[in-house]
Amino acid sequence: MARADLHTHSTHSDGTLAPRDLVRRAAVRGVEILALTDHDTTAGILEARAEADTLGLRLIAGIELSTDLPAGGDAHLLAYFQSVNQPALQDQLARYRDGRSRRGLAILARLDDLGLPLDWERVQAIAGEAAVGRPHFARAMVERGYVASVREAFERYLYTNGPADAAREKLPPPETIRLLREAGGVVALAHPALLPEPEEVIAELSAQGLQGLEVHYKNHDEEQVTQFAELARRHSLIATGGSDFHGLHEDEREPGQIDFPNEAVSAFVDFAEDVWAKAAQPTGSEQ
Repeated sequence: MARADLHTHSTHSDGTLAPRDLVRRAAVRGVEILALTDHDTTAGILEARAEADTLGLRLIAGIELSTDLPAGGDAHLLAYFQSVNQPALQDQLARYRDGRSRRGLAILARLDDLGLPLDWERVQAIAGEAAVGRPHFARAMVERGYVASVREAFERYLYTNGPADAAREKLPPPETIRLLREAGGVVALAHPALLPEPEEVIAELSAQGLQGLEVHYKNHDEEQVTQFAELARRHSLIATGGSDFHGLHEDEREPGQIDFPNEAVSAFVDFAEDVWAKAAQPTGSEQ
């Protein structure tokens, strides 16, 4: 188990554990530094931080945002903050969550057209306090017996551009990176192996201000870790690592169940603290 996990999700987006329970689960497994990176929301941070303080675990405030790539497909960006109390960031997150609700209704209509009707109120109940997302539809489909698992729901219907998927409004990559960095965040590209042309995307996003790369990801084998570590060095990106824990699958990696070496963890912490310290300094006009 790694002592740090910088990519996890709670019930405030598409995870199955409340923030406090996620922190407890991570602590039991020896995680000392945990980032909560829910999609489009930082609403779980206060609860997670309170529990982390009680358990002596360091909680890093994070977020995961999607952005459409010019050549097609989307890239997921992780950002890590000292504080998420930035009006511009929170305003944009609110717009993203509104877009998720509109997308949810479009997915509902597409499933109905496919002969797989679902009750909107039930999907909302599964989502709970989170904005409705595809995993909530997947769980509702399992309940109705349309599919045997969440994985099957995605593989057959809900994958990106799949028969039941629907687009939602996103900022383009340069604007997303700028938004996150201006809010004091360290911005990293998540699960690069899932991209069709990762080397091209990494080079493009690096030129646009990307600062980190998820080298140590749950599904990366030794060859991929070597590949992405080299790309990180080539583009002067800090290496990050995460389990991408949601709690949706029986065979899912647990928090901290990744190969994230201690020296890489320390390098990330030093890098992030330097970024946060500079972000906290007053500008020349404020001095």
